[in-house]
Amino acid sequence: MIGTKRAWFAGWLLGTLALLLVAVTPAPGADSDTTDIDELPTPGTLPGSGEVLPAVSVPFKRGESLRFSVQYGIIKAGSAWLEVPNIGTYDGHPVYTLLARAESNGFFSNFYKVRNRIESYWDSSGHFSRRYTEKRREGKYKVDSEIRFDYEKQEAVYKDGRTFPIPPGVQDALSSFYFARTQALPVGGSVLFDYHASRKSAPMEIRVIGREKIKTPAGEFNCIAIEPILKAGGIFKNKGRLVIWLTDDERRMPVLMKSKVAIGSISVVLTEVKTGA
Repeated sequence: MIGTKRAWFAGWLLGTLALLLVAVTPAPGADSDTTDIDELPTPGTLPGSGEVLPAVSVPFKRGESLRFSVQYGIIKAGSAWLEVPNIGTYDGHPVYTLLARAESNGFFSNFYKVRNRIESYWDSSGHFSRRYTEKRREGKYKVDSEIRFDYEKQEAVYKDGRTFPIPPGVQDALSSFYFARTQALPVGGSVLFDYHASRKSAPMEIRVIGREKIKTPAGEFNCIAIEPILKAGGIFKNKGRLVIWLTDDERRMPVLMKSKVAIGSISVVLTEVKTGA
């Protein structure tokens, strides 16, 4: 039986990290048949250096739903989903609705119940965030938050009315991942863009590590490994590593995320795919 302290910690990770699969804080990971959790790849250790994977204008379709198993070591803690449920409008602008959810399973819910949901309205032509919301239920912790991005005034407007400056075309914690899926990926190089969360903006760097074949319950995939890096201190200080494996085709679909934490490994592995239409 896992100790209460460790169960709480894993539940917290499920809530704060698995939900924000793409948010730059170090976190989830996933074991595969081809990669050791203790040996996260670094630039130069995987093949493909010098290649540039071309940009993909829209690597996903409305209705895309990706389900992941979230594991703490060998123990399954719950499930997470990345979804594109709708294409609509927000404040007169065409947007994709991007959705991430995380739920602890029955075992972990006995210690630390997680029911989290984040949503982004992502401009379908400019590929930047227009609105971001979080609904988090983690144990006794509950929070509902919202950020609206006003590009005429170049500011992020929070639910409490406070405003903070933003650069043009900024990404939020969820849209960052979808934006990265669209970009040209130079193997051995980096992609840079602006990111905003927790009342601050900072540059994000996506390092493109190299190619690797990854086996998951959803299938075996030829992938490109990437690593998000926050180039700032304070709340954005990068204290660990998160590596994400995307398919190297036009879908750029995430199939594996993995990291190492102080008391074990956290794994997020693709288990089910609905491509949408």
